[in-house]
Amino acid sequence: MTNIKDRKRFKLIPEMGGALARNYARQRGTEPQIELWRTQARELTADLPEGAKILEVAFGPGYFAVELARLGFSVIGLDVAPTFVEIASEYARAEGVEVSFREGDVAAMPFDDETFDFVVCQAAFKNFVWPVKSLDEMYRVLRPGGTAVVQDMNRDATDGDIVREVEGMKLGKLAALATRQTLGQLRRRAYTPVDFSGLVAETAFRTCEVTTAGIGLDVRLTRP
Repeated sequence: MTNIKDRKRFKLIPEMGGALARNYARQRGTEPQIELWRTQARELTADLPEGAKILEVAFGPGYFAVELARLGFSVIGLDVAPTFVEIASEYARAEGVEVSFREGDVAAMPFDDETFDFVVCQAAFKNFVWPVKSLDEMYRVLRPGGTAVVQDMNRDATDGDIVREVEGMKLGKLAALATRQTLGQLRRRAYTPVDFSGLVAETAFRTCEVTTAGIGLDVRLTRP
């Protein structure tokens, strides 16, 4: 019988690269979007001690990681797509913010045990090929008492939820249409709260707190 930790999910879409990744970065780099990440960065780190070490998994264009670093935290980003490493590094340099962006696989992270105080992953977990291994890796690199936050789509989100979410992104008409279509496709791969809790039960974390809002799923995991 195959252990769940060895089960590999099929890949719905390949990692972004080249012109596609740069176009995505332009679409998500609007001032309203940056302001949203700025607000999220403040909210998510409100209880972290000064100088805490943060890992963002699957950082994409790097906008959120840069906002975390602006708050004075030590931030490292890990992404499987080399183009995003280039884009994010260019953005951080242009903003005068220090972030270390690295290429790597969340299911086999190149970090020592108990390295980080906080791990965050936004809008990417549903695409991970090895979800259980990825969660176990987050547990491994967290220090005791550290927290991991996974924010992603909720499979139970309705079409109306998706429309309202895209409207809040303040995108142009074509970008909004493309984003609605993409989210509709990605929803098929997303997890429900029950699904995610079951997944966590197979990891070193064992338990988690899950909340939902709009199209989103917010999962909080703590290493004892």
